[in-house]
Amino acid sequence: MKKPIRMCIICRGRYEQNRLIRFQLCNGKLVKFSHVGRSSYICTECILLEEKRLVKIMNSKFKLKYKKIDEFGNIFPTKET
Repeated sequence: MKKPIRMCIICRGRYEQNRLIRFQLCNGKLVKFSHVGRSSYICTECILLEEKRLVKIMNSKFKLKYKKIDEFGNIFPTKET
């Protein structure tokens, strides 16, 4: 049986769905997918990118103007953990 393949919106790499984090934009914040509406996927390698670069890419994808990664919401793990 084939496993579903999805694409990371940052690197455009194709991975099995269970290797990606699924989220959606809700009121300007990224939240885990609530099973209603449109969603996107991001791979764990892209989450570990340098914060400045990740913020720039995410701002361009979602047409936002945030300066720090924590402004997107709590979908991204903090560097301390």
